[in-house]
Order: sequence, then structure tokens, then C-alpha cells
Amino acid sequence: MSDIFREVDEEVRRDKALEYWKRHGAKFALAALAIVAAVAGWRVYDTYTFEERAARGARFESAIAEIAAGRAEGNAGLTALAGERDGSYPALARFRLAGELAASARDEAARANAVSAFDALAADAALPALWRELAKLRAAFILVDHGDFAEVERRLAPMSAPGQPFRHSAREGIALAAYRTGQADKALDALQAIILDSEAPAALRQRAELLLAVVRAGGAPKS
Repeated sequence: MSDIFREVDEEVRRDKALEYWKRHGAKFALAALAIVAAVAGWRVYDTYTFEERAARGARFESAIAEIAAGRAEGNAGLTALAGERDGSYPALARFRLAGELAASARDEAARANAVSAFDALAADAALPALWRELAKLRAAFILVDHGDFAEVERRLAPMSAPGQPFRHSAREGIALAAYRTGQADKALDALQAIILDSEAPAALRQRAELLLAVVRAGGAPKS
């Protein structure tokens, strides 16, 4: 008797399952198709973006090689890549172009152009914060050897505070600009901040100690 009840119960369950599938089976099929389509779409997009990044990387390396060989096509390639402004390689191209401007600057106007290029990078909110800080540092260092000390200090003082990622280099820039302009006290303060910072790189601390000795001895800055 129990076998009969079990068979009836199983038959009822099968009927309910079949009825449930008839009502909702199409929904499950559509959901499965949507999942498959989403996975396929993601893979297509991932493959496309990988290939696009690889192509940009190849263009960037080619442009750098052209510049190293002294060919104008290198700057043109970087300029084209920088204009795309999407992803890391366009940003790297902008940094390299700004660096080329700084390296070739021979007068105040050319240095101003280089500073402006780095300032534009520093102001670009789309870039990572550390990249923007690096752009600020590069802009200020263009002025270390030739610019007004007050302007160098204005740019580098906030970056020289404890905990800032480029504080060691910022302090060195302030010290060099102060030494160049004959402001020994400010040079000494910046150099001592480097030496007393236990996290300062060893090579930078050694440079600071050498310059500190020169400043204390009253040595004249190099022209």
C-alpha cells in the first residue's frame, strides 16, 4: 500500500514540475541566454581592450625609438597618441612630450612652455594622484636652475611636508634653488630636513650632506 502512495506522490510531483516548467521555463531559458551573451560580450570587450592597449604600447615604444634616433616622426607619434587621452599610454605620451620640451628649453619662453605642459598634467583630474604630484615636481624642477626662488618655494613647499610622496626631492629642489639665489638659511633648513628624515634615500642624503658642508663653508653657488 505504501508503494502505491509513493508512486502517486511522485506522479503528482512530476505533474507539478512539468506545469511549473511550462509556466516559467521560457524565463529560465532567456536568463541563461542573457548570461551566456554577457559572458561572451565581456570576453569580446576584454580581447578588444587588450589588443588596443598592446597597439598603443607598440606605438609608444616606436615613438620613443624614433626620438632616440633623432627623427621628428617620434614627436609626431607621441603627439597623436597623447591626443587620444584614454588610458595610460596617452598620459605617458604627454609626460614624455613635456619632458622633451624641458630638455630642449634654452630660454625663458621655452622653459615656460615646458612648465605649462607639466602644469596641465598636474591639473588633469583624470590622472592618478601620484602622477599629478610627479607632474608638479617636474614643473618646479624646471625652475630650480633658472626661475625665481619664491615661485620654486611656492610650488615645492607643500610637497616637502612630512608624509608627502615626493618630499625628499621637493626639499632638495628648494635647497638647490635657495643655494643658487644666495638664501643660505633656507638651503640649510631644507638640507637638514632631508638628512634628519630616516626615510630619505641614502644617495639623496649623501648629496644633502655634501651641499650642507658647502653652504656652511660659505661656498658660492655654481653659475
